[in-house]
Amino acid sequence: MVLQVEKDIYEAKTQEIAKQLLSTTGENRSLFSALRDQMRPDDKLLAWAMSNPGLRVQLFRFIDTLPALRSNSEIAAHLQEYLGDDSVELPSALKGMLNFANPDSMPGQVAATTVSKGVETLAHRYIAGENIKQALKSIERLRKEKMAFTVDLLGEAVITEVEAESYLQRYMELMSQLAAAAKSWKTVTLIDEADGEALPKVQVSVKLTAFYSQFDPLDDKGSEEKVTSHIRTLLRRAYELGVAIHFDMEQYIYKDLTFNILKKLLMEEEFKQRTDIGMTIQAYLRDSEADAKSLIEWAKQRGNPITIRLVKGAYWDQETITAEQKHWQQPVYNDKAATDINFEKITQLLLENHQYIYAAIGSHNIRSQARAIAIAQSLNVPQRNFEMQVLYGMGDKIARALVEQGYRVRVYCPYGELLPGMAYLIRRLLENTANSSFIRQNMENRPVEELISPPVLADKEEISSPPIFLLPCC
Repeated sequence: MVLQVEKDIYEAKTQEIAKQLLSTTGENRSLFSALRDQMRPDDKLLAWAMSNPGLRVQLFRFIDTLPALRSNSEIAAHLQEYLGDDSVELPSALKGMLNFANPDSMPGQVAATTVSKGVETLAHRYIAGENIKQALKSIERLRKEKMAFTVDLLGEAVITEVEAESYLQRYMELMSQLAAAAKSWKTVTLIDEADGEALPKVQVSVKLTAFYSQFDPLDDKGSEEKVTSHIRTLLRRAYELGVAIHFDMEQYIYKDLTFNILKKLLMEEEFKQRTDIGMTIQAYLRDSEADAKSLIEWAKQRGNPITIRLVKGAYWDQETITAEQKHWQQPVYNDKAATDINFEKITQLLLENHQYIYAAIGSHNIRSQARAIAIAQSLNVPQRNFEMQVLYGMGDKIARALVEQGYRVRVYCPYGELLPGMAYLIRRLLENTANSSFIRQNMENRPVEELISPPVLADKEEISSPPIFLLPCC
């Protein structure tokens, strides 16, 4: 039976908890000053990007091309091409850096080296490592801080079956290496145990499209056959190693097929008892509440809970542009507040049904996390059935504050080479610098009351043409 608690109780608790978390992080007045005052190249890049929308567009376009450039001369030439346009307003420091006549000149080489190092440092902020050794170092540091993890292997886009098979084998090897390392890890009670139950120390996150190059809803049966074969292999090996598997969600066109394949597979007798598996819901999708209800009903029939990771979504620009080009109805909310409202609604839905599913609340918005905690406290949700999640490099201080309050926090850790990881890096940069992101607003010293107030739609109707980079991700 679903418990019912008055909404005003949730809100009072939400405000109280959010203020506690903001006070604990201490970031409300310090992060923006750090970005503004520090002299590191990566800090300058972020500060510049936040201060000028036109520069942000061109800078991120340049960063997207950077891994393909083979020399400092090419980098310098592209710097001038992307940022030298008179229509792009440049800070004086960057304008001076680009004031060279020849990409092969000493000033051109210096500019290329400086910017390259800045981008590389940025990448390392959001990517846990370029190889397994670096990733393990990051993971072990997180565990020392009492944080759990899930590892995502970057470069999941595949165009041939050879690549798909290689991707599966890379995940098999990744799980083996992580499981081997985990044998020497000391148990951290906060993240390795809950309500007397031992939890998997290792978790990996995967995407179905990486296991079949022709993954397509127009060929649902063929896609299901190819992907299911690989997923069975992955799940069997994960079970042998004691590794948990979480399935990420991608673009909207793959959503229904992804859910259908996983629901059917996890009803098979071999996998029906497994509780170390998860799926993802993106709150910026208009039909995400219906998806959440459908998953809960499915979990009731299955009889064994899975984890549902709730996130706001990371493909907003792509979804809106694709829908406009193809004259489709927009699958995502256009107003950032609409996504936040939906996120809170689904959070409540998941936690009210905690006996059927485990909730993983992924957000860097302190209000969103506080709302989840308020509901969980009001409903006495067991520790096992509820955790908070953040992205590596984006929610560090929020994560520490949550850990200090005694909550299980899991950090999403992508790892891999910079070139295949560039799309991921750009999404993270967009989130950090979007006008509507909580992180950006917090950097700008917005009043506490404004930061943690309930989301409100700008108009009765959603905004149809939001500013560029108005991302509902955080």
